[in-house]
Amino acid sequence: MLQLSFEFASDSPAIAEPGVPTRREDDLDRAYARASEWSRVLADRLGQRVRLVVTDNRSSMLSARPKSGRLEVRLHHMFLTAEESILEAVGNYLSGDDPQAGQTIDRFVEEHRARFIAPGRPQSALRSEGRHHDLRAIVDDLACRHFGGRVDVRVTWGKRVQPKRRQRSLQLGTYLPEEQLIRIHPVLDQPWVPGFFVEAVVFHELLHHDMPAVVRDGRRHYHTRAFRKRERSFEFHSAAEQWQKENLWRLLRGS
Repeated sequence: MLQLSFEFASDSPAIAEPGVPTRREDDLDRAYARASEWSRVLADRLGQRVRLVVTDNRSSMLSARPKSGRLEVRLHHMFLTAEESILEAVGNYLSGDDPQAGQTIDRFVEEHRARFIAPGRPQSALRSEGRHHDLRAIVDDLACRHFGGRVDVRVTWGKRVQPKRRQRSLQLGTYLPEEQLIRIHPVLDQPWVPGFFVEAVVFHELLHHDMPAVVRDGRRHYHTRAFRKRERSFEFHSAAEQWQKENLWRLLRGS
């Protein structure tokens, strides 16, 4: 039995040819038919049950993980327009059989980005100056100290959310390559959080901007040995690690 679902923040997936008017219902019918085909082909190719989730995520085009006895494959709806060669590349990428498959997928995404991926938030919608820490100033300072000058990246504080009960980890920063945007958790914008620790978090995300993932054996590797070595070059790296160990409980509490 096939399993597939659609997760969209706005409109339904559009897979018609550019410039050809279609009804929304027609787009949905084509999308479901194409997604069903992808599910069957990937399940046969990988030799296991597959749950396909079609998204409009701007930062993650393709990912997979075991879940509830199936392999959950999440992919952007642009792939529903792809030719058989791209479907084959996705199968090879997920199986790890072809080291070049990741590059084929990357080229496909780059060629179709403008048509399918909505632009990120305008600069005016970003909030880089906090009450206690100015992220734009931190980025510019780090750029001069570690990246040879200005870096072409945007930065903003994220939205404040209520901490979950019994939460044991916290994602303090994220980098969205499709938007060239760094987002920092607002829990760090507090007077008791030292500037060097905020710098360390921003520095980590700047490295993701400066050092794209390495594709090896059909898999993307982000925190490579070279990445970790460069991360340790930050002058307050050890101090930041120690501060986080001593204060993680307070960050999790959100105060």
